[in-house]
Amino acid sequence: MKTKIYTLLMCCLMLAGCGLDLQQDYDYKPSVDDPHVYVTAWEYFQANPEQFSELTEAIEYTGLKEYYAQNQKMYTFLALNNDGMKAYRESVFPGKASISECDPDKVRNMLLYHIVDGEYSSYGQLQVEPMFVLTLLEGEQGLMTITVWKNPWQAAVGKILVNQTGSNGKSPQRNAKTSNILPTNGVIHIFDKYCYYQK
Repeated sequence: MKTKIYTLLMCCLMLAGCGLDLQQDYDYKPSVDDPHVYVTAWEYFQANPEQFSELTEAIEYTGLKEYYAQNQKMYTFLALNNDGMKAYRESVFPGKASISECDPDKVRNMLLYHIVDGEYSSYGQLQVEPMFVLTLLEGEQGLMTITVWKNPWQAAVGKILVNQTGSNGKSPQRNAKTSNILPTNGVIHIFDKYCYYQK
């Protein structure tokens, strides 16, 4: 019985494709996705609440919106998606159901660590060896290295690594889940784990 149903479905699918036009050419026409989103980082986060609702709440809670919304200076934003913000909240503030219940100074410092002064993408600004960058968090706690992932199988070429193992004390290595989104005020790399410096 299953074989008859399967055969009938296959026949229907083949007949449905009969009305398609013939392909006119066979030359491959390459194209590259445009990494520019033509809005500020703040507008990008606002347009994607399913990914960044907790991040936008944290930005507003700590009064840091001006960094994400301005167009006068270029920054690299290490954006925590909702999974990353939840992991941060549960790790640093166990039992808190919302980021607005957490210590605003600690949340602010975490966000400042996730903003790097200048543009760093894998479009020529980063090296394959870790380099120190200047975060907006001052002092030793603001130390960070960043690099472009090098991979012999090219499975993750262009991905961004923060604090590659051994490059910045005992800081945990973090891999960007999505890299090189270009808003009008810098670069966005998306993470699902928060970054921090550990001596």
